[in-house]
Amino acid sequence: MTTVRFLLIEMLLFSLLAVSVAHADDQDQQILLSAGDLIVTEQDLQQELLLLPEIERTQTLATPTKLKELLGQIFLGKRMIAETERLGLEQTPLAQARLAAARRRALSETLRDHVQKQIEPPDFAALAREHYTVSRDEFRLPDRFKAAHILKKVNCDCERESQRQKIEALLTRLKAGEDFAALAKAESEDTGSAEKGGELGDWVKRDDLVAPFADALAKLDTGQLSDIVETQYGFHIVKLLDRQLARQQSLEEVQQSLEQRLRQTYTQEQLRKQLGSYMPGADAKYNESALNALSRGP
Repeated sequence: MTTVRFLLIEMLLFSLLAVSVAHADDQDQQILLSAGDLIVTEQDLQQELLLLPEIERTQTLATPTKLKELLGQIFLGKRMIAETERLGLEQTPLAQARLAAARRRALSETLRDHVQKQIEPPDFAALAREHYTVSRDEFRLPDRFKAAHILKKVNCDCERESQRQKIEALLTRLKAGEDFAALAKAESEDTGSAEKGGELGDWVKRDDLVAPFADALAKLDTGQLSDIVETQYGFHIVKLLDRQLARQQSLEEVQQSLEQRLRQTYTQEQLRKQLGSYMPGADAKYNESALNALSRGP
């Protein structure tokens, strides 16, 4: 759900203008759900659909179970409105404050949407080409690695020697031909990677790794094992699974994502400028005596 939808649902829960079963307009609308003395009409549904993102709206209309679920949510809102009115809760100061705040936020969001639609977009394709030319270093990929490791943790100095002996024994077994993945599953104390045969997952950069680990990894050829590597976590045996050398990304590779980023940045900046114009200006005057009284100041 969008922020606007949440706000308008909040308004529905308390609004005196909500459509109830007794409202004459309901009689002119196709009834989609009825239970007891309450109904949900086609108009109710269309109003709620307006608040959904386009993809969610399409999915809801194409899926009977989702559509019924939405109708149930609308029914719940109308039921709560009726109960709120029956109890007279809509007249409480808290309800009135919530209504005012929800209306203010909802209409502010509506204005924001309107302003955004009025923004005249520049040629983002040209801006992307210009940005790429000026900031080529931004699009240079560093060396990246796929790696696996076997870890024996060292939690205190008292464990250091025994854990070193264990990792040395594992390295000997690997050099004798034992399968790295099988040994990692059985012996590694890095539970996150052990179940995956020691693999660290996606491509990693040097900056993603602690220095001794990264230094050892950078020296390996694909498929090669390191000697024992000590880090703050303990003792490792590192295996390089694959490597991608540093390279410059082409404009074609980054054009789409760069245009999207520039479009988002431009839109946000234009919105900030336009909406900022609604803030109090240089002619703003605060009632200092009243403010002091409210804040119990001097």
